[in-house]
Amino acid sequence: MANIANVKDKNKNIIYPYTDWSAVQNKPTNLATTDDLPTLGEWTTLGITFSNGGYPWAGTSTGGSDDHNCAYRIADYGSFKHVEVRCVFGATSAFSATTKVINLPSTITPDWDLNSWFPTSDSNATVQFSANSISLCPKAGASTSANYMYSLMLEYYTTA
Repeated sequence: MANIANVKDKNKNIIYPYTDWSAVQNKPTNLATTDDLPTLGEWTTLGITFSNGGYPWAGTSTGGSDDHNCAYRIADYGSFKHVEVRCVFGATSAFSATTKVINLPSTITPDWDLNSWFPTSDSNATVQFSANSISLCPKAGASTSANYMYSLMLEYYTTA
């Protein structure tokens, strides 16, 4: 149990010392109030590319408006970033082996390989987030579905 000591004047009133912040030695240089903290920015698709027939879900594999179905946003804290990634996507082909369908930009690459799998409503497949890409992973002896909607939402921190 800690002891608490109060400094009192001669009338036994508690004195609250005032310290000039500039006089404090070895103080942190990155203090902020909650009003100063960064917030998550706008959703962006900058740097996201698709491969092996992957496409952002818009109902068809031939396009549609860019409604940010595959996007990310960042809160930049200086020495690290808070990243949110959301992807709703499809692939024009069925795959019988793990196949990369989305490449993510290096600015949001985690410091480690998260290597996370996400279940889907396609009972033959999972979605894999691995470092800077997203892949479709079929079960052994099965294949993924073509033109099927897959999705994931992921939050993490990185110093990228």
